[in-house]
Amino acid sequence: MILVYIALAGTTLTLCLLARSIGLWLDVIDHPDGSRKVHRRETPLVGGIAVILPLAVIAVALAFTNDFAPLYGVLTVAMVGFLVLGLVDDRRHLWPALRLGISTFACLGFLFIVPDLDVTFLKFSFLPHAIYFSTEPFGLPVFTGSALFTVLCLVGLQNAINMADGENGLVIGLSVMWVSLLTLFAPAHLLPLLIVFILCLSVTLIFNLAGRLFLGDSGTYAIAIVIALLTVYIYKVQFNQLAADMVMLWFLVPVVDTLRLMLVRLLTGSSPLRSDRNHLHHRIQRLVSWPWSITLYLAIVGGPSVLALMYPKITLIWVVLALSAYGVVMGLSYRGARQAPTSVSLSL
Repeated sequence: MILVYIALAGTTLTLCLLARSIGLWLDVIDHPDGSRKVHRRETPLVGGIAVILPLAVIAVALAFTNDFAPLYGVLTVAMVGFLVLGLVDDRRHLWPALRLGISTFACLGFLFIVPDLDVTFLKFSFLPHAIYFSTEPFGLPVFTGSALFTVLCLVGLQNAINMADGENGLVIGLSVMWVSLLTLFAPAHLLPLLIVFILCLSVTLIFNLAGRLFLGDSGTYAIAIVIALLTVYIYKVQFNQLAADMVMLWFLVPVVDTLRLMLVRLLTGSSPLRSDRNHLHHRIQRLVSWPWSITLYLAIVGGPSVLALMYPKITLIWVVLALSAYGVVMGLSYRGARQAPTSVSLSL
């Protein structure tokens, strides 16, 4: 199996080395504009291809070699489908509502194929009993209380991760952290997929930090949906070890920042899906420059998550810590901390 891991990581390395040629061939090159896109040079949006293609290979192989073919089939369709959707978006800039609609209906389809992806209950570490959602269908089997909640989580996390993508190393660094955390709780049959995921992300991270490639929407959509689906599945089968509040803590900061952005945009009469420079990573850039900015962001997300692994019985305290750190950074940035330097390379 080690040779398989080396071969797939080598495939990612090859794709990264050929990033510019692939980007030109697919016409997915990000051009700096001096305002929102302030990176120094034209950059290929092919980081997602470098991560997802080897990951899809191992997913297909696992589908034919174990008893969980529907799960791996859904993961393969999800990652490849959203990679293609993102590539189209990178080229044509699709209407945001269209992307949201596609994501919603796709996730409903995933639940229909793999019922274990449906979050029918939440088991919190601080409550003696689980909270159950309605499983009575409203017209169709997928339109239940639990299914609608699950789709909200899947699509919400996908969009939160996509909106966090604005700085070299940030989303890939977050993804390495999240997949590593999932590996600690995953059933044995998922470990090969998760190991390949970590390896491909790590190789691509090196090139992303160097400004050689960006994820693009293709990368963030595909990587985010795979992480979301894996998180739901692992929680469902390992809820005795992985409490819902710990899962919530892992993704809390990007999700809260997304909700803040959407609320601010609505209050100012703008579309909640429009682009701006008010994200958390932009706020952090007003306080510290890259790469310390991504280090701070990763610390705000990862620090409480690691503490929750060490002391899981007081996860709520770590939730408060994460929210407090987020609030402090937002407060400092609003009080007129210095603007981010224009030399920061952003992966938009």
